[in-house]
Amino acid sequence: MSNVIINMTMSTPYVSLKCYAEMVQIPLRTCERMVRDGRIIIRPKIRAKDKVEVNLVAMLKDAIANS
Repeated sequence: MSNVIINMTMSTPYVSLKCYAEMVQIPLRTCERMVRDGRIIIRPKIRAKDKVEVNLVAMLKDAIANS
């Protein structure tokens, strides 16, 4: 894949796990398991009770690197 240019616009770099599950049409429980095993990259949490936020930029970079 040489000379491939990808232009994307994101309205936000982070989304809630629930929003991400809706975007990719994967059940929320499955997404929760994917976070635990590292397949979904999240923003580091400061407190244990913080909401899980999916890092869309990191997910895109990972998808490109693994394509």
